[in-house]
Amino acid sequence: MSTAILTGPPVPGSSLEGDLRSLGFDVRIATGTTEAETLLAAVPAGQRVAVVDARFVGHVHALRLGLTDPRFPLSSITGAVTAQPAGRQALTRALARENSAAGGAVLVDSLADRIAGALDTDGADLHRPELGSLVATVPGDPQTRNEARQAVAAVDDEAVRLKSAVKARDGFFTTHFISPYSRYIARWCARRGLTPNQVTTASLLTALIAAACAATGTRGGFVAAGALLIASFVLDCTDGQLARYSLQYSTLGAWLDATFDRAKEYAYYAGLALGAARGGDDVWALALGAMILQTCRHVVDFSFNEANHDASANTSPTAALSDKLDSVGWTVWLRRMIVLPIGERWAMIAVLTAVTTPGSPSTPCSSAAPSPRRTPRRAGFCAR
Repeated sequence: MSTAILTGPPVPGSSLEGDLRSLGFDVRIATGTTEAETLLAAVPAGQRVAVVDARFVGHVHALRLGLTDPRFPLSSITGAVTAQPAGRQALTRALARENSAAGGAVLVDSLADRIAGALDTDGADLHRPELGSLVATVPGDPQTRNEARQAVAAVDDEAVRLKSAVKARDGFFTTHFISPYSRYIARWCARRGLTPNQVTTASLLTALIAAACAATGTRGGFVAAGALLIASFVLDCTDGQLARYSLQYSTLGAWLDATFDRAKEYAYYAGLALGAARGGDDVWALALGAMILQTCRHVVDFSFNEANHDASANTSPTAALSDKLDSVGWTVWLRRMIVLPIGERWAMIAVLTAVTTPGSPSTPCSSAAPSPRRTPRRAGFCAR
């Protein structure tokens, strides 16, 4: 259980306490900086703690982004600051400094923002999430509070949350044929308490069943295999969208996602080869070649991202040309499709499995050259 320390008396009509409890926080109220420091010291060292201005007005998803993201030891939005166990010492020092500066006086106005400022002064790595159209503010008078509440009502934070669950700069097939509905599957999973790792495992099992269908060597088996492969890819997109929707990021989840993706591809190629063998064809060499080339592709891709290149600082002629082409909309999709990313690749394999001979689906895999992404991943939390 995480703990949220509300600084100042509750504001009549405010839903802040309920919003914080819905995010998993045990809410406690501090009437002064000394009491806030005492409450902070009473929170077990292994728990997340947040300091929130009782006058805060904003969307629940703004609080979620600012106070529950597991990737950052310290995080802040206007009117709220939080620390995980790794950042507790820095938060404690900052609050102690504010209490000392107050000289024991009851000064809780903007305490969370003052703590965030002290953390910045200390050089702490304080994350501030991009809120976009979401509202997070601390109004100082009734009129400003009313205006802030109207601004909150004008923006559907659930729609913003669903949109942000979809990975930016995804492939054409994924963007236009999968994500428009997979985000709702992700929300369905989140509301039932499913985790991204469980969805990742379901995707693997679906792909293994698809491989078993392909191994039958029958036309019906190939059609079922193609349909199940697409279903597996939908779940593969859903696990990452669920992670972003519910902020359930983990290093283990990223590793499982990448490892299971490779296992699914290799199992499916093996299933196709077995199915072809039942019909008297020998395509094991083609399947093995596809596996080797895919391994090379992913090793190059992984190595590039681990190098943590900063695309914004890249001044090479190639990067400059890429930036110019980004301004021409259709070239963006063309460049993403031409290297056959996983969405296009799996869609082509599924269609070819259903309508052609088993040897054909391996061709898209072997024809796609390694293509490292320019956008680096955050260390320790690979993008799903």
